[in-house]
Amino acid sequence: MLFDQIKERLERRVTGNKGQPVTSDSNTMFVGDLIVVLQNILENPSEEANEHLGMVSIEILMVLLIRYVRMVDQGMHHENMLKLKIKLCHLYKSMMNRRDSLTFRQEIKFRNKIVDHLSDWILCISRSNDKARLRELGEATMEAIASLLVSLPLQTEEGENGTLMEAKSELFQKYLKLFMKFIDDHDESKETSHRQIASSVSLRNHTISAVSNLLSANIECGLTHSIWLGYHSDVQTRAAFLEVLTQILQQGTEFDTLAETVLSDRFERLVGLVTMMGNSGELPIAMALANVVPSTQMDELARVFVTLFDAKHLLYQLLWNLFSKEVDLADCMQTLFRGNSLCSKIMAFCFKMYGARYLHKILEPLIMDIQSPGMPPSFEVDPTRLEEGENLRSNQRNLLHVAKKFFDTIISAADSFPSQLRSMAHCLYQVVLHRFPQNAISAIGSAIFLRFINPAIVSPVEHRIVDRKPPPKVQRGLKLVTKILQNIANHVLFKEQYMLPFNDFLKEKFDEGRQFFMKIASDCKSGGCMSPTVSYITEVNIYSLHRLLWLNQEKMGDFLTSSRDHRAVGRRPFDKLITLLAYLGPPEHGKVTIDTHSDISRINLGELMAKRGNSQELEKLRTMKIFYQAGTSMAGNPVFYYIARRYKSGQVDPDHLLCHVMNSLKEYDKRPVEVVIDCTFFGPDNRFKQNQLNRWLMLGERIFNNLCQGYIYNCNTYLRDYIKRHERILSPSLKGNRRFIFVESPRKLEEFIDLDQQRLPKSTVSIDEDCKIFSGAQRRYSDSNKDIKVTIKVGQSAIQVTSTEKTKLLAHQVLLNDIYQVTDISEIILVENENQFELSLRNEGRSLHFYHSNSLVVAQAIQQIKNKYEISKSDMASDHPKIRPTDVPGTLLNMALLNLGSNDPSLRSAAYNLLCTLSASFDLSMEGQLLETSGLCIPANNTLFIVSISTTLAVNESHLTLEFLEECISGFRKSSIEMKHLCLEYMTPWLPNLSRFCKRTDETKRMRLNVILDKLITMTIDEKEMYPSIQAKIWGTIGQVEDILDNVLDSFIKNSATGGLGSPRAEVMAETAVALASANVKLFSAKVIERLCKVLEKTCNAPTPNLEMHLMWNDLAILARYLLMLSFNNRLDVANNLPALFHITTMLASTGPPPLRASIHGLVTNIIHSLCTCSQLEFTGDTIRVLQLSLTELSLPHYYDLFGLDKDKSAAVTAFRSSYKEKPYSPTGDSMPLPNLEIITDTLLEILEACMKDIPNCNWLNDWTKLTRKFAFQYNPAIQPRALVVLGCISNSTSNAEVKYLLKIMAQALDKINPQESSNVGLIEAIVIALTRLQPLLPPESPLHRLLFWIAISVLQLDEVTLYSAGMALLEQNLLQLDQQGVFENECPQEVFLKARERESLQLYFDNIDRTAALSFKKHFHFAMVGHLLKGFRHPSHTAVSRTMRVLNLMLACIAKYRNCDKFEVSNESIAYLIALLPVSDEVRSRCSTKHRHPDPIEDDMGPVFIVNTNPHPPLPYPRPTSPQPSPPDPTGLFIPRPRPPMMEPHKLVYPPCNLKPPDYGQSHLPNLDVKPKRNMHPQPVRRISTATDNVLLDEDVLTDYETRLLLLTVLATLGRNANESEARILFEYLAEASQVFPKVFPIVHNLLGSKIVTALKEFPDGATLSAVQCIIQNSTACDDSANHHLAMLQSMGFGGLWRFSGHFSHCGQLEEKAEIFTKLLRTIISTCIPGEELEPDESNPSSLLTISTNVSLSSSMSSLSLSSLQSPTELDHFDLTASVGSSRFRHVSSPSNERLGRKNQTGGR
Repeated sequence: MLFDQIKERLERRVTGNKGQPVTSDSNTMFVGDLIVVLQNILENPSEEANEHLGMVSIEILMVLLIRYVRMVDQGMHHENMLKLKIKLCHLYKSMMNRRDSLTFRQEIKFRNKIVDHLSDWILCISRSNDKARLRELGEATMEAIASLLVSLPLQTEEGENGTLMEAKSELFQKYLKLFMKFIDDHDESKETSHRQIASSVSLRNHTISAVSNLLSANIECGLTHSIWLGYHSDVQTRAAFLEVLTQILQQGTEFDTLAETVLSDRFERLVGLVTMMGNSGELPIAMALANVVPSTQMDELARVFVTLFDAKHLLYQLLWNLFSKEVDLADCMQTLFRGNSLCSKIMAFCFKMYGARYLHKILEPLIMDIQSPGMPPSFEVDPTRLEEGENLRSNQRNLLHVAKKFFDTIISAADSFPSQLRSMAHCLYQVVLHRFPQNAISAIGSAIFLRFINPAIVSPVEHRIVDRKPPPKVQRGLKLVTKILQNIANHVLFKEQYMLPFNDFLKEKFDEGRQFFMKIASDCKSGGCMSPTVSYITEVNIYSLHRLLWLNQEKMGDFLTSSRDHRAVGRRPFDKLITLLAYLGPPEHGKVTIDTHSDISRINLGELMAKRGNSQELEKLRTMKIFYQAGTSMAGNPVFYYIARRYKSGQVDPDHLLCHVMNSLKEYDKRPVEVVIDCTFFGPDNRFKQNQLNRWLMLGERIFNNLCQGYIYNCNTYLRDYIKRHERILSPSLKGNRRFIFVESPRKLEEFIDLDQQRLPKSTVSIDEDCKIFSGAQRRYSDSNKDIKVTIKVGQSAIQVTSTEKTKLLAHQVLLNDIYQVTDISEIILVENENQFELSLRNEGRSLHFYHSNSLVVAQAIQQIKNKYEISKSDMASDHPKIRPTDVPGTLLNMALLNLGSNDPSLRSAAYNLLCTLSASFDLSMEGQLLETSGLCIPANNTLFIVSISTTLAVNESHLTLEFLEECISGFRKSSIEMKHLCLEYMTPWLPNLSRFCKRTDETKRMRLNVILDKLITMTIDEKEMYPSIQAKIWGTIGQVEDILDNVLDSFIKNSATGGLGSPRAEVMAETAVALASANVKLFSAKVIERLCKVLEKTCNAPTPNLEMHLMWNDLAILARYLLMLSFNNRLDVANNLPALFHITTMLASTGPPPLRASIHGLVTNIIHSLCTCSQLEFTGDTIRVLQLSLTELSLPHYYDLFGLDKDKSAAVTAFRSSYKEKPYSPTGDSMPLPNLEIITDTLLEILEACMKDIPNCNWLNDWTKLTRKFAFQYNPAIQPRALVVLGCISNSTSNAEVKYLLKIMAQALDKINPQESSNVGLIEAIVIALTRLQPLLPPESPLHRLLFWIAISVLQLDEVTLYSAGMALLEQNLLQLDQQGVFENECPQEVFLKARERESLQLYFDNIDRTAALSFKKHFHFAMVGHLLKGFRHPSHTAVSRTMRVLNLMLACIAKYRNCDKFEVSNESIAYLIALLPVSDEVRSRCSTKHRHPDPIEDDMGPVFIVNTNPHPPLPYPRPTSPQPSPPDPTGLFIPRPRPPMMEPHKLVYPPCNLKPPDYGQSHLPNLDVKPKRNMHPQPVRRISTATDNVLLDEDVLTDYETRLLLLTVLATLGRNANESEARILFEYLAEASQVFPKVFPIVHNLLGSKIVTALKEFPDGATLSAVQCIIQNSTACDDSANHHLAMLQSMGFGGLWRFSGHFSHCGQLEEKAEIFTKLLRTIISTCIPGEELEPDESNPSSLLTISTNVSLSSSMSSLSLSSLQSPTELDHFDLTASVGSSRFRHVSSPSNERLGRKNQTGGR
């Protein structure tokens, strides 16, 4: 009673009419005395005092005290005020000391409010200049705050922006910032006197306790935002925070709330609290809720209670408590369970939940039977209701029969009665038996039939017993049956007259019914039959429980306080409950924004209703709580709330909002409703546009047709203006409408809705709490110069400006209330001496002007809340990631170790204490190294101690590795350089533990490992000053952990790709790879190389025209850069990876931007350098010299060009210093010329073979071949052509099947050939090159040798520049190979090749090819051949021109070999080739004379004639000296493999002219071959060399055939037509000769050379040429034959295209048409001419495809250092087919038998 009287007295004395404190000296004295009295009461430890303290809540009293003190506070320097505040703080401290003895209604909210008020005092002290004078108040205040914060979860008002957790985080940071600043302001090191030092120490300890309690109780929102203080730049702040962490560990703070499952864990605890049972079986929380829940929520609570308690196996206990309470309150048996109580609803829900199947089972047959046609038609027994023709007695019999049937069926089904309902019946029986022993059984029967069985009989459709409603007569019968059954259950006879005949039946069944009830009520032990139904615990039930507890928690507190047995139960369960609810926050808290737009004016009601299906959008609107139902009005009507500020125009779709409103009102269609429209903070963003407003009003009448009252709350100036702008629209609905009331305060709203039923948002209600009210103010409007009387209310977060005079609005009298949040106020300006102040608004760009007699006080009040807001702004925002429970030990461990190395002794001590406490709290195995001691002196130089601690923990507590390293990285960025070095030292021992987390079976750990690696990479990139140390300490150590190298490599590639090729990030990653490899070169290099090879393979999955366009290009380029970085100093382990490295080189050479091309060049150089310096391999001196020479050659300009580099710039400079964006390159640019790849491949092959000679059982070449073969037969335009070229260069064997498959690929490529796209052309070129290189490996008997000639001719006929050069090389190789086999010794070339096309299946295609080119091989083979070759003189490549000359000479040699004559001897077979060589060969001109001129002087000095040996073996190129002198390596870079001389030796030979004797190479240079003579070979007779004297070029006696003469002159004219000036002079002389020798056919010359002759007459001044031209003209005009006649003759001979085809290359021509013919020819050749099995592209064993193998060396001799050796295999210009020197080093030079014999004598072969 004392507390009640004190509260009443206090409210009467200090509270005015408006609820605001009234300040006066007497009241202040009274408050001071009251505080002293309360202090004495709370400090009285007697048991009697404890008993009385718990009887009443003191919250209101304590709040009134602080409200008065805050209101009376006029200055901090008033001594009486300081003493009063100090007393109040001591009172709060005493209150918290007696907390367990006190009673609170809303403790969490109350304590939060007191802490908020007291923190304002701390803020004022911090801002005061007289801190010393306020020290005592600060100490008392902080001590009180520390006690209030014990186990106090922060509770905030509903935020309009962000989630509840964000609001709590902001509040936490506000307090944290305030308290940490308070510690800094009262640093004892700044004090001088002992008293001040002691006071500062005490204050510091209280503040640390406050921060510790704050953090401990709010660990989930506080730790993440405060952990950074452990790395604060100020050591005192850091030390203080470490002390805080030490304290929360000592307090036993649980960190489980940091888990992501914290919400579900809290809900589980909530269910546990509600279902908690006391020692005597009581359910305190559940019963408290059951006693205070309003009737509107009883159905929901019944459902929740039954499902939750049943799941917990406690349903029996719940029913016992509820039944006991119901029975205790019942006056008599007749009133038991008759009301609409919670007990009745729970019983009904149990029946519905557990008895539905039972009812259906027993009642469905009975009801269906009574409706069957055979049953009596009527059961009416009331005479007044009988219909005409009905018999009463018959109906009575019918009813009795049915009733007996129903009763018997129910009684007989007792065994199947549900067990849960048996338990409920048993519980009910026991409870009623205790109060009404005589009526226990009848209570069971009444409940079973009245609430369970009879309702189902009467309403079988509603209970889903039957599907169709019974007929009316049957319904009447069922109703009468239930009357009979109910009377049997109640043990009561009928009193109604018409029912009296059934009393005998009742008497007969009373005992039977009683036995039934006893059976179902006594068969079950207490709680034994309750079967768990866990599936019923759904989220819906959990959320419903949360909502019911939240809404009724205050009432529950009052109930428990007033309950007579609260002392037995205690306050602890309820305290836990409200604390848990504070953590959970209000139900459905949070805001969701819907970013959709639509025009509401176009949507009708039906369309809006159709939108109900969009459940996701409507659910978002529901959680936003823009429109919701809560509570009831005084009239008992449900109240809806519309919160205007939560609707954001442009963010929330008005259509969906309207649908949400309609759905919310749906269940109240037939009930009157009331609506509160909360217009607080209403502004431009919350308005509806005019068309939307029209739609709302139009549909509103239909939606709110049952609206009986509406309240517009807090109408402001903007709403007034908005209404006036739309008054025309709003007037019909609102003007003078008495259903709408404007309300400006909660007190006004309380007139219509009780305070406990109001459900306005807390952010709205809190505006009116603790306001300082200033009346008599005036507001001046600058636009109208008008002053309006207002009242200013300064709240905690906003100010209200309420007009005192009402404004007329829509015929209503309205008080306008403008509310401005403190966040909107940018500045407060006080005008001196004018009682005026001004508020500048931040967002609106305007100011508010006010007048008040005490303007200074008003301005100070506003400034105070603004200061409070400023301090709450989070400038302490942390970038620390979210902390999980498992992160805590590792996080705090790093903080302790790092700060243990500080230079500040206090910080070292704090860190050591934290380390000790951490070890004890988490049971870390420290092996006795730590012991917490006060006053311990720790030296600054303790690095070894820190590292030893870290090492011990890394071994014993390896499960902390990920968390510890993650925190190390986070703290690393915030530390000084010295501390960063320390951090690296103690991080290193933990890195080997990362191998525990890379297992593929645990994807979660692998993901976290990858996160750690990514952060380490970021740290490496960002920490430039620490770069060397990080490389050595971190990555050098990680490189030793083999198990995680794959993860590391993945992270490296991902991060490099993020930055892009050439970016600083990518380059740092490449350099870091070197540090990784240093620990385990062999493993890491193998992984990098393997990864790159796999990426290359992946490019085949989605092939692109070139690699630069592929999605995997970045990975390829990045890995290539890694290889370059690793290649120096043999970090690539060349001894084990050389084949793969050469494979990668050939696939990536000359790709990408210049720096990447230089990287590949540098990779080759460094590989060769590693071979030279590698201690793992031992090479002979010759091999070393070969490698050194290769290094020298790689630096030559020619090789720079091969790799696509600038010849004038060092490759090393390009690789490392050039920017990747310096010269932009196009991914679709020109690709690498394949002949360049030939040279690079031959160079690498030569190096590989040279090394293989010194390595026993070396399989490098086979490994390289296998890698290449994977790509050679797999479609990939970017790589397949390269692979084919490389395969051709390095293969040491082949088969018909393999060549056959290559031809198939060629046919497919020809099908898709397009002159505009180079991909297929490149593939065809590659196949031709591969065929060129593979042909020497075919067996001699293969039919492909002769067919390849025609394939080469067909390639030439395609008239494509690139393919022509490749086709010419194939043609040359083919002629050489056939000649080497001796084919032309017995047959002339014409016969050899024409026989190959005589097959009937081929004839048609060859004829088509001839017709397409208009060059008939069948008519004249040699001139057709020349016609194809003449085009070679027009080729832009010098190599192709030279090869053309060689082929012409080769044909002459082949003809001469067959005819056994000199190759320059003029004949019908040779004349075509001699004429073709005439303008370009001095030797032809010197060896073939004319009749009408003397030989040139050079022809007279021929010297003696030499006899030439006709050895069948082609010659060897000039060899190098046996022991070449090594060249020094290039000092600018280490990458230069030497080019290998090409494989096609005869092509490259510079043959001595015929008048020179071939040099004698000596036997030392020849292989030891046992060459057996061919069968049937006879020594060839010695033949004489032709001389110019007897060898006339244009001899009419030799060239007697008219067609030959015509073709000869056509060739001459064609040559002249396309000749340059020097060639033309030569040709005109011979044409002049021809005009005399062959005058009959000469006119064709004039026809073809008309324009050339005119040019010669104008431009050639020399007399000899003019004389020749004059002769040509004279003889042409003298001839009678027409030139047209000769042209027609050429056409008829099949040579109409001789002069046309021999011209320049066409850009497009008839490529597709020619390719089509060629394709058909190839497919016919493949299907009919090539024997052997088919080769499948996916055959993994290449050896199964090879029918011939050879052991010869595939590389050319390295003896020549001339630049001519740096050409492709067939690029040398001159040769001598009759040279006698042969060599087994060239695969085409000897027969397979000789090669096999030579294999045995090879020592360095593979």
